[in-house]
Amino acid sequence: MENFDIDNNYYMRNKKIDNSTIINICKCFGEDLTASEASMRVNISRVTINKYYKQLRRYITNTQEISNKQKPKHCYIKYFTLNKNFVFYIEYDNKTILLKDCNFPIEEEVKNSLIRNKKINCAKLLLNKNNNKYIVLGYMNTKNTLNEFINTRLKKFRGINKTNIETHIKESIFRFNNSNSSVFTNLTTVFL
Repeated sequence: MENFDIDNNYYMRNKKIDNSTIINICKCFGEDLTASEASMRVNISRVTINKYYKQLRRYITNTQEISNKQKPKHCYIKYFTLNKNFVFYIEYDNKTILLKDCNFPIEEEVKNSLIRNKKINCAKLLLNKNNNKYIVLGYMNTKNTLNEFINTRLKKFRGINKTNIETHIKESIFRFNNSNSSVFTNLTTVFL
């Protein structure tokens, strides 16, 4: 199978369904419907819906990776646990990104001290331009709205495959960052 690329549009070029159906699939995705719910609304198979959803998720993931290249002067590192795994993320400029999706020079000791201390869940960091590393300004306990958002969102899916969990987390972060924007209304223009 070919790698997905906007210029490539593998599924869109070889489509067996019309443009209005693709528009409806994108609307369902934008409304955060499950594949089963979208299948009933659009009246095509759940498997076909999942193929398009997978392409939309891959597009979102690729878009996020492109935008995560700059290092902020200051940021917050936070974490939550999902399936007994620690998921670290960075917040800055009203954006949230997974720590492993960016190459910020954050030392392991910062992450370990967050995990060890149950009363804190956040560290404020400042970029030291002399050695291009982040230093800790302080630790604090903050409300973890991303964790609540992801847990609420993922509950509606009946069992997410372990290989897809990271993609679903990235999609959830994308939705969290863009909850009040019209990003999803523009998905159809990208894929048609």
